[in-house]
Amino acid sequence: MKDFLRSIFYKLIYIVPVLFLYSFLYSPSVFAANRTVDLVVAYKTVDFAGKSMQAIAVNNQIPGPTLRFNEGDHITINVYNQLDKGTTIHWHGLLLPWKMDGVEYVTQEPIAPGEVFRYEFTLNQSGTYWYHAHAGLQEQQGLYGAFVIDPPSSRFAYTKDYTIVLSDWINNAPERVLANLKKEGDYYSTKFPLQASLQRFLSDYEAAATQQAKDQLKSTYKMMQDMRMSIYDISDVAYDTFLLNGQPPTKPWKAPVKVGDTVRLRFIGAGASTFFRVKIPNTKMQMVHVQGNDIVPYEVDDFTIAPGETYDVLVKIQKNTPYIIYAESADTLGAALGALVTDMSQPVDFKSVPPFPEPQPQMSHAGMDMPGMKMPMASSNTPRNANAQAMSGMDMPGMKMPMNSSTPSNASTQTMPGMDMSSMQMPSKYAKLRAVEKTNDPNKPVEIIEMRLNGYMGRYIWFLNGLPEYKAKPILIQAGKRYRFIFINETMMHHPMHLHGHWMYLRNGNGAYDPRVHTIDVAPNETVTADFDATEGEGHWYFHCHNLYHMMAGMARPFYYEGNYSTALPTSTPISQNFPGARAGGPQTDRRFVLDRSAIPADEPSALPAHSTTAHPMGHYFMAALDLGGVVNTPNSFRTTFESLIGSDYNKLQLFMNDAEFNNGKVENADLDIFYWRMINEFWAVKGGVNYVYRPTDTPYWQPGIGIEGVAPYFIDTDVRAYWHSGAGKLDIELGRDTQLMRLFFLRTSVRGMVATKTVEHDQIGSGLNFMEYKVRPFWQVLPNLAFFVEWNYTDYYGAARNILLSNDEATSENAWSIGFSVLF
Repeated sequence: MKDFLRSIFYKLIYIVPVLFLYSFLYSPSVFAANRTVDLVVAYKTVDFAGKSMQAIAVNNQIPGPTLRFNEGDHITINVYNQLDKGTTIHWHGLLLPWKMDGVEYVTQEPIAPGEVFRYEFTLNQSGTYWYHAHAGLQEQQGLYGAFVIDPPSSRFAYTKDYTIVLSDWINNAPERVLANLKKEGDYYSTKFPLQASLQRFLSDYEAAATQQAKDQLKSTYKMMQDMRMSIYDISDVAYDTFLLNGQPPTKPWKAPVKVGDTVRLRFIGAGASTFFRVKIPNTKMQMVHVQGNDIVPYEVDDFTIAPGETYDVLVKIQKNTPYIIYAESADTLGAALGALVTDMSQPVDFKSVPPFPEPQPQMSHAGMDMPGMKMPMASSNTPRNANAQAMSGMDMPGMKMPMNSSTPSNASTQTMPGMDMSSMQMPSKYAKLRAVEKTNDPNKPVEIIEMRLNGYMGRYIWFLNGLPEYKAKPILIQAGKRYRFIFINETMMHHPMHLHGHWMYLRNGNGAYDPRVHTIDVAPNETVTADFDATEGEGHWYFHCHNLYHMMAGMARPFYYEGNYSTALPTSTPISQNFPGARAGGPQTDRRFVLDRSAIPADEPSALPAHSTTAHPMGHYFMAALDLGGVVNTPNSFRTTFESLIGSDYNKLQLFMNDAEFNNGKVENADLDIFYWRMINEFWAVKGGVNYVYRPTDTPYWQPGIGIEGVAPYFIDTDVRAYWHSGAGKLDIELGRDTQLMRLFFLRTSVRGMVATKTVEHDQIGSGLNFMEYKVRPFWQVLPNLAFFVEWNYTDYYGAARNILLSNDEATSENAWSIGFSVLF
């Protein structure tokens, strides 16, 4: 017995210290450190796609340097602004104090040019994240980078670890890109390979394997026309190239590996608006970590990553051959390329990778049923986006969720018992996600926040619950409560919805093991449910679509903690005089600069600006369109139409001259509307003002007018105007439609007529129907803002108007052929 006890004693002498040492080494507090990093934001000239352009770099790098820390670290990141405008940096997916979240005008004042801001917080999480600008459109210009937090230990074994930052690039200033979209939401559409042309439809119809598939395609095409949508509405911006770790396809990124390695690839969706489809040919990837959280591993051949998302996969290197990373844009416009190679001089045949199959046409799932969910179609008078179904009520097992649409700026809320949502049908993208540990109590009571994702493509305004950010009030939440998002996508585009500073529990049927995410890709016509706990307790938090242009155009909201929000925002401070500037290389050394630390104050409050409830105030935009054609069968004769819209999204000044005619330097027909234009919904605008008539009339005159214009079902452009002159009321109606026959070839047909209530002979106005005008215009859209056309125009006059022309010995009909161009300024 004594020998047994003695052996136990000696074993404990060895085992206890080992256990103590093990627990000590693998405790987060052991790895925790105070870390200081300095980041310099400055301009950099780049040539990613055959043109020198001004980009924005961090420490002279695009992407910015990968910031790598340990869980538990207390970090200080000094951001120095060497731009000529303000900037901020948001730490995407991190849980931190709200004043460190980096959203201009919501959590801080912009860092002024020549000033520095100190971000300071403790890392109480681990995983793959990233950082990016949250000021204007600077993210599109290169201000982004990876942010990795290592845990005390990893569940997954790997021998190599690389971040893969996927992004997009256009050879134009992003402010110009947004201005172009504001001129016409489909500005870049003809640049995309996938076109909703009649030729494409007929080709798809012929290729359909069964009559049922043919009928479904025909039904979808008809429905999309009725709802004024494109079946290939995948992207808004046609990018010039796509980058993998800052490298274009002409110079693909490479990284060394060796046979036997297990490589962890941390994919980061840093595209401003691009969704990437990713694969490594002839290789199975093991998905192990999604948006900063470990998941139950599963194998994938490929996956899609939305802007704002991160996916970590493990890849086993089994052969002495290149492992090509192929990330194709969902719109099939191009791909970002990279490779894992066992020899950096190893040749890589990137052209050998076949592209992904072309995406199927987007279909409206109107009236579809999901298990446990009823989604009735909207009635014709539902005051919401008519592009898709409206959910006036939703039934789920164990709960009722009446949706109150009367408060679109905030949220429809109702307290209800918690539920694991196990009967909800989840999109395939998220169906396999299951947390490795319990993430939450699914039975907590919740309050509903309904989020309808909609917008107006024509003038490129994006909404949450029918309003852009600058017209809506912040959504108020209460500390300690649980809220349930019900995302209802009423558009034909994907919207990756991102909530700052909080986890969302994606309700995909795993209950307490539902995955935690910070960004949810809501697909077209899809309804997705996610919960979040109001754990931060105070401050301002931002919520938005992570398509940068959608966010800038209105699809965003601030969230304020009720009773705990602030009227003061932290500001930056001038850089010390002895600031030496940035050095080359990464920022991981604790002291990159010699700084006067006293010049960096704690958060100093400042008065909240007038637009404090929005990160992106209302903008003002300009659009001008000109048609000019020479009449072939009448020498020295020209026809022109001009329109200009100047102002904010909802209120504009409209100048409109329709079908002016010039012959041998003489004006034969010209009048100009000077109207106030007011948008009333996503398809229609009303207008009113004065009209100046120069010809045909003996004496030019002014007349008051009103009108309505917009897009009717089947893409029928509609313009109705009414005028009053000399006791005569006039009604001018024009209907037209552009039909896309082939990729860049369109056919416009239109009809226009005018009626009057009284004859005013000296102004060539006749009682009753005055004229009918018919146009057929084939045109070739050579550039987004330039088209060439041939037009046949036939006009016939009737009744009193015809008699006036006869008495003046003028022709009572016109048959003209024109050749010309259309340009959009």
